[in-house]
Amino acid sequence: MENHSIHDMGLFLDLELFLLPEERKLMFQNNGMQEYSLDNKTENLNEFQEREEIEESIPLEFEGGFEKGVLIVYEGQTLSQELSDLLFKILNAVGCSLKDIALLSNDQLGSTGLEVIQSLGPEKVIVFGNLKHELMGYKRKNYEIQMLEGVEYLFADDLDAINENKNLKISLWTQLQTLFNISKK
Repeated sequence: MENHSIHDMGLFLDLELFLLPEERKLMFQNNGMQEYSLDNKTENLNEFQEREEIEESIPLEFEGGFEKGVLIVYEGQTLSQELSDLLFKILNAVGCSLKDIALLSNDQLGSTGLEVIQSLGPEKVIVFGNLKHELMGYKRKNYEIQMLEGVEYLFADDLDAINENKNLKISLWTQLQTLFNISKK
């Protein structure tokens, strides 16, 4: 006689099968399977859903209005006044201001996953510096625009390095012109 699982039997039976508790225990003992109660599965599912809801309910806090869908992430906790001025000069040159972007520090981004970033729905993501985040998995090399899943990504050096190096400023400006469709003059 062949042994069939309940699932196998359910493929050709059109009536529901019900197991009595003592039959259930016997079935699990004979097949060497571990028995899980429905209550345990329900509890585990509820715990998982609660964790998922908590993770989803933690909003990503950023500066700016994000009206143009431009997400900018920079390395570090905060920007010095000098680097903030540099960043806003760059943004002004491409026709953006604080109301158009979402500005995040590496620390604000923290351990949030890519799903949280994607849920914001950015059109463009500009990353300054080397972050300890899975977002860096998208990076091929600095100053090269990449299109991934409908989002344009540009990775650049840290703002401090750009501020001190004219060649890095030129590289950044060249790519920003392409990213923001600015005709070169």
